[in-house]
Amino acid sequence: MLKRVFEVLASTPNKLRREIETMSPREMKASPAPGKWSVQVVLAHLDDLESFAMRGRVEAMVTQDNPFLKSFDQVARAVELHYDRRDPKKSLASFTRQRAKNLRWLHTLRPSHLKRMGTHERVGEVSVGDFLNEWAFHDLGHIKQILEIKRHALYPQMGNMRKFYQLS
Repeated sequence: MLKRVFEVLASTPNKLRREIETMSPREMKASPAPGKWSVQVVLAHLDDLESFAMRGRVEAMVTQDNPFLKSFDQVARAVELHYDRRDPKKSLASFTRQRAKNLRWLHTLRPSHLKRMGTHERVGEVSVGDFLNEWAFHDLGHIKQILEIKRHALYPQMGNMRKFYQLS
């Protein structure tokens, strides 16, 4: 079915755990730049969206005929739900539990489910297959984001070696 997607979804919790295990609470709270998310906020976001947006939307498409998938402002949601106050290790633990449960559920889907459709408020028609690929893509984007945050923390300590690099 979607072997690579399932590999990414299954490996994400451990990748996240490995990246944060040596970080202090202060490092996880630090934002790399004004308006950019910290590791703490990224982990709270992943935990929140695991049920709210990811599983919920796929489940709606599997169980309903062409459901409407409402868009939301993820930045506003982060502020409203106080992602910046959540314990990052608890967010990761909750995310890990939810992901295991969601993977068990996703493995029950049949190939015919991948063609089921929904209509997203901003992008239009999407299939379950499309959405599962986006789910894995979303995971990888946030893993990359955490790596970039870690790079930003090292950059000021590199002295003249910074001339070889440019941060995005």
